[in-house]
Amino acid sequence: MEISECIFSIIKNSLSITFFVLAMMLFIEYINVKTHGAFCKNIQKKGWRQIVIGVLFGVLPGCLGTYTVVTLFSHNLVSLGALFATFVATMGDEAFLLFSLDAKTALQITGILVVIAVVGGFLIDALYKSKNLELEVAHFEIHKEETSHDEEKTSVWENLKHASPHRAILLFGVLLIFVLSVLGEIGHSHDIMPMDVEHHHHEHSLDWFSLTFVLISFATACVLCVVPEHFLEHHFWEHIIKKHFLKVLGWTTCIIAIVQILNYYVELQDVVTQYRWGLLVVAVLIGLIPESGPHILFISLYLSGSVPFSILLANMLVQDGHGGLPLFAESKLTFVFLKVSKAILALLIGTVCMNIGV
Repeated sequence: MEISECIFSIIKNSLSITFFVLAMMLFIEYINVKTHGAFCKNIQKKGWRQIVIGVLFGVLPGCLGTYTVVTLFSHNLVSLGALFATFVATMGDEAFLLFSLDAKTALQITGILVVIAVVGGFLIDALYKSKNLELEVAHFEIHKEETSHDEEKTSVWENLKHASPHRAILLFGVLLIFVLSVLGEIGHSHDIMPMDVEHHHHEHSLDWFSLTFVLISFATACVLCVVPEHFLEHHFWEHIIKKHFLKVLGWTTCIIAIVQILNYYVELQDVVTQYRWGLLVVAVLIGLIPESGPHILFISLYLSGSVPFSILLANMLVQDGHGGLPLFAESKLTFVFLKVSKAILALLIGTVCMNIGV
């Protein structure tokens, strides 16, 4: 890959992830204000509901479900156990390829991951209880005076006719993303995946990502058009853009760039085939990479009969696609905790499976 293409890929992936995370924050904040805080209070109810919600979002193919739960967690709306359940249950973008090539294996892995996610989620919540890893800023504190401002009746035409600079800038950016999504130029790219499966994977996932971003960008534009100026300035611009945009974009860009550079100098397939004695360890270590692409290598190796089911399962358990990138930007301690916990689980389960010949 040429340097210019690599830079373009990094920018595109970073902006795609950042946009989706900020859009989810906007939707949650808007719904919470419209319901006078009832939305957040209902989600914050502890118990099995959060674990189930986390698992359901996790098993959705792709990374968008994971981004959504990360957004909820970053606002203290779901527990650490629910976040853990999401990250265990997900297979990231690799789910598209595995389901399309071997649905039986994909269902088996999904079933195993769901069981581990549910049990692990309950155990973590039981151990930590009220000692969840919290972020520095808690949002969604609804004040009476803010609520009255946010319920001011304004028409879409008035908002557009007398658009503030902030509204104009945000709408322009969202409309640009909408156009790029329609053209299929926005979403994830998988430039570091093995060449023998790259085309097939794009064939099955590009339309999904394009459609998703079209819908999300359209919904975001609608919200930006209907909300009053107070909400736009104080809730979205002050609370979300200023406090999260640069942080999520910056860290996401750095991590993706590091992965791209490492991939340029290190051939993952050579590493795996050269050190077969430590294949399980290699699968877990590669699973730590917060990126979609490298893990497809193990799908390819499994389908070709080069590695057993236990190796593929271990890698799928540790990896979470791009889902960890926004979490790393918001709470590095939580990110490390999840990755280390999943790596230990993967090593234990992978070892047991290999010993019984799976």
